Amino acid sequence: MNGKNQVKVAAGLGLDEPGPDYPEQSTHKPSTRPEQHPRKQPTLAVKKLLNFGRKLAAGYNKLQVSHRGMYSIERLHAYQAYCEKTSVARAIAVCVLTPLPSLLAIILIECFPLRDPLLGWEANYMFWIRFYISGIIVFIGCTYQATDMVDRVSISPLQRLGMSMVAMSIYVGTVILVSYLWVFPVPFGIVLGIGPCFAVFLVALIITIGPKTFKSNPGLGDEIKLQLYVLAVEGFISVLYPAFSSVYLRASSTGRAGLVLLLPVIKILMKNVVAWSSSHVEDCIPVVTVFSIEVFNALYVATCMQSTKSTLATVIIIVSDVLNVILAFRSLLHRSRALEEEHQAAASEGNKHASVELISTVMTSFHHLRTFKTQKGKEIRVRSPVKLGIATNTEHVLDTLAEHQKQFVTNGARKNLELIEGTLQLLFHCEYHALVEYVECAVPILFGVYLTILYQLPVHKYYPHTRDLEAGQLEGMLTSLSIYVTLEVLSFVGMHMALKRKFSLSALYQLSFVLETHVVQLQSRMFVWIVFILQFTLAHYGVDFTFQFAWLF
Repeated sequence: MNGKNQVKVAAGLGLDEPGPDYPEQSTHKPSTRPEQHPRKQPTLAVKKLLNFGRKLAAGYNKLQVSHRGMYSIERLHAYQAYCEKTSVARAIAVCVLTPLPSLLAIILIECFPLRDPLLGWEANYMFWIRFYISGIIVFIGCTYQATDMVDRVSISPLQRLGMSMVAMSIYVGTVILVSYLWVFPVPFGIVLGIGPCFAVFLVALIITIGPKTFKSNPGLGDEIKLQLYVLAVEGFISVLYPAFSSVYLRASSTGRAGLVLLLPVIKILMKNVVAWSSSHVEDCIPVVTVFSIEVFNALYVATCMQSTKSTLATVIIIVSDVLNVILAFRSLLHRSRALEEEHQAAASEGNKHASVELISTVMTSFHHLRTFKTQKGKEIRVRSPVKLGIATNTEHVLDTLAEHQKQFVTNGARKNLELIEGTLQLLFHCEYHALVEYVECAVPILFGVYLTILYQLPVHKYYPHTRDLEAGQLEGMLTSLSIYVTLEVLSFVGMHMALKRKFSLSALYQLSFVLETHVVQLQSRMFVWIVFILQFTLAHYGVDFTFQFAWLF
């Protein structure tokens, strides 16, 4: 190779007959200069940097909820059936209409006529009615969160209403008593009654389910306990919110920017706790985690962006979100490349069941498997832990699959198993990120609409962020939210196009499938957070993040 290259170089220089010694001399110069001297030191540094990057990426991936599960085969069937019977118009309508019930609820609540809190607790009887109704909505949502995914528990809507009314009677009664004995508004009165109220709620829940039900279902108590852990996490972050906001408002502009960086850390930790608590219903981990934690986080980010005057903090929020999107896309591309290779390998090895569309290939392939245990020892679940309303003939197919499992696997069956495992993991991964993008897009839009309507209502003078708000400032806030939403929409469109091009998968259909299938779970969480957080800073609740409480003096 060197001789040929040197002849070409010599010819290019016009050397007709290079001497016999000339090539030997020329071989030493290029070999010592480009290959050895400049690459020694950088190679070591680059290797160390790459190793550190790999360790960092591995640690980051371990904390990602999107890597902690896979679809069940039943869920794959349900998703395929949904895609076949659902039009694009319906899928879009589901995505657009999902936030409307909770938005309508909070707007109707804001229409209650309120009087100045300084007039005292007796003069503000409309506030107590509003407080009571808001709490009932929140507690009904909590009852659905705790029991909806537990098949062995049956609680009627009337029973849920009764439990919520009892709990809220204790809640409102506690705050009224403190107001009578001390002062109104009670400082942070909205969180004052949470402890005794939640205790009453738990007792009412256990009594409603009944001791006989617990005795006849040995594992029921553990399932309920895990769901209550999720509620406990939601309660924890609802207390963390005023504490964080207090520190945030006292900090300088630069300090606020640093505090904003803590939000992703808090969010990741809380999401992992919720995912662990929901591990017994693996199919539901994405929807439970996203609508328990991401909705709160998106609401806080939206509130932070419209209340802060720190441009740097706003920029950091947007930049950190862009970085999260980039990392999510990197992970998605990595999974899709590996799965694409497995799909192509299945076709090239003469697998007669392989087709162009990934889902069709997998739907055909799993009928020919004889085991569902992967190389990592994890079992591919045939049945979903929740009811998905699949057809009767599909039920029979899944029952047959569950019965015919053998331990011996041929090489071809192993290839099919790897393809199925990769597909189910990819669908889980995509569902999680589609929900995250949806929440981070829908919640700011919801907040922008809410803020615009609230600005026109008399009650706006009792909120600190709208009391002295002018029309020009409102437009500026809405512009900031619009930029944020645009980034999220572009991110979702990019994911949709990538999946459509590679595997003929639709992120839009997958999103609408989840929103429609798990409507009770996600709506219960939307109502809890929207109704609770958006009116959190109402003057009558005594929330003062500066801890000055001027009305006490």
